[in-house]
Amino acid sequence: MPREEIEWEWEEAFDKFGFGDGDGWNGTDIVADFIESLGYNAERDYWGIHNYMIFDIKLKDESIYTKDVDKGYDNPHDYLPRNLVRELEARFGSY
Repeated sequence: MPREEIEWEWEEAFDKFGFGDGDGWNGTDIVADFIESLGYNAERDYWGIHNYMIFDIKLKDESIYTKDVDKGYDNPHDYLPRNLVRELEARFGSY
């Protein structure tokens, strides 16, 4: 049985249009589970028919986002704490 190779980036887990706009395979749980292994709570949900994504990351019930975020549109490199971005890049690579 042939294998299918899927190329993706961790940033897609924060993107309304990530993972093919939600029309196929979705790696959000992989990214969220990794974030939770670091002690955070990754809040994920569906955005209508568009995508399943991470909407917020909390530590002790407070968002760790470093600024106001246009969720689903802003680049997570711009609002996630630098130490978390480094962890995500170390685990999943960087673009």
